[in-house]
Amino acid sequence: MKRSSKQANVQQLNLVLTGGLNYSQSPANIAENELTRALNFIYDPATDQLMSRPGTSCQTATALGDPILKGYYYVKDANTAYHICAAGGKLYYLSGAGLDAWTEIGDLADSTTTPSFITFNSKLLIADGGADIKYWDGSIFGTITSSPQATALAVIKNRVVANATDEPDSVYLSKTNDETNWDTSGSAVGLKAGFGDMLSVNAFGVYGDDLIISKVGANSKRLYRLNVADATTTNWYVASLSENNSSQNANTMISAWNNVFFVDSNGFKSIKGVTQYGDLQIDLVGRKINTVLAQTNICDGMAYIPTYNAIWFNIGDRVFCYTERYSAEAGTAIPAFTDINFAWNRCTSIYEANDIVYLTGYDGYLHRLDESLATDETDPSTAVSYISAVRTKTFTFFTDAILRKIQAYLRPKAVGAGHIQVCYAENDKVILKSFLTTAEGEYLYDATGYLNDATGYLYDTGTSPWVEATRQRYRNYEMAFEVELTSGRVGVEWIKAEIASLEGGE
Repeated sequence: MKRSSKQANVQQLNLVLTGGLNYSQSPANIAENELTRALNFIYDPATDQLMSRPGTSCQTATALGDPILKGYYYVKDANTAYHICAAGGKLYYLSGAGLDAWTEIGDLADSTTTPSFITFNSKLLIADGGADIKYWDGSIFGTITSSPQATALAVIKNRVVANATDEPDSVYLSKTNDETNWDTSGSAVGLKAGFGDMLSVNAFGVYGDDLIISKVGANSKRLYRLNVADATTTNWYVASLSENNSSQNANTMISAWNNVFFVDSNGFKSIKGVTQYGDLQIDLVGRKINTVLAQTNICDGMAYIPTYNAIWFNIGDRVFCYTERYSAEAGTAIPAFTDINFAWNRCTSIYEANDIVYLTGYDGYLHRLDESLATDETDPSTAVSYISAVRTKTFTFFTDAILRKIQAYLRPKAVGAGHIQVCYAENDKVILKSFLTTAEGEYLYDATGYLNDATGYLYDTGTSPWVEATRQRYRNYEMAFEVELTSGRVGVEWIKAEIASLEGGE
């Protein structure tokens, strides 16, 4: 029999790409607003829409000889602040007229432990697994005598909190407003969390008056909570919160949006307040991507990035970006994930300083996100373009179908080039149309010169959002739609497709 070409049942697909990645189900079973690929895209907090990420530049002129394990921005006072990093068993601060060189501060306990940093009492405190907590105040680098042998730090009720790697179960809280006093016979506090469970305290989170305590062992993991609401420390108590969850390490548990978030060995989770019995519960907030995390689950760290209203956490060469977006349909905040790969490969930590996002690399460089760039600097003299792509769910049909038209609503950001593609298998695709991206342009509000001095037309200072459309046809029984950039930057708000099913068959 001949295959029929008669078309019927024309479908109009209107895909508003608000749901982020979903790896938890097959590509055909996810929601129409969700994605199977969101590479090098983030949700723009100003518009709540997908935008390809900024490029990166090298902040430092040369690379350290070792991978940077962690970076941190230490604000000493209103006039003094330092970029800090740990690499090769040493602590450094950023120096030079252009803040492009590292100056050594001193030695850390070893070259493999990723330290925990906090700022307290105008000092940088460093827990690196050494015999005592170290500190630096911008000039003096030393140790705090009789402090715990710690790898994890936190602050609650104006006390520094530390674990003790040489004492199972132990949690210590310094004297109020005094990071130097750890005398538990005086005003400091020492206690056991889950005494005798043979697990090690490895991370802390802070949820109001509750200190969240993570513990791990070879075959089990737990979370405890220490409530410090009472002014009398003898009335404090430790209670079990969960017997099958924990943070991977000291740098994978943070507080954001009135919740505590952490990366476990099997996924991204949160601790949230509820009205039911127990008042705090574990939420598998990363359920849409946790299947991927469970396969490659070594997480270096995570950070809340206010500029993008998002949490970024880095696993191997990937950085996952999580944001909570308000859904008018659901009437609540919903999770949305995208992911990032940098041309300079593995990112080890992320932090923000003065509205700029900095990223430390396994390559020994300190990098920074730059909204004016659409390339990644692998070194100060080499800029590399990167691929950005968003792919919809896969649509399946009982018989072959004809894609008759596809449209993508794009917003200008940076000059480059891209394709609209139809995908019929994970790695098989057909280019339907190629297009060029344009520069974002400038708002009059941001202009710094006089209109009288302008030499061009206002119309020419950038491009409005536009629709790329193609009527090139494609025939198959399943298809997904993808916008892929080979260079430049662009926003992608929605994709529309017109599909006609075929009557008859073979």
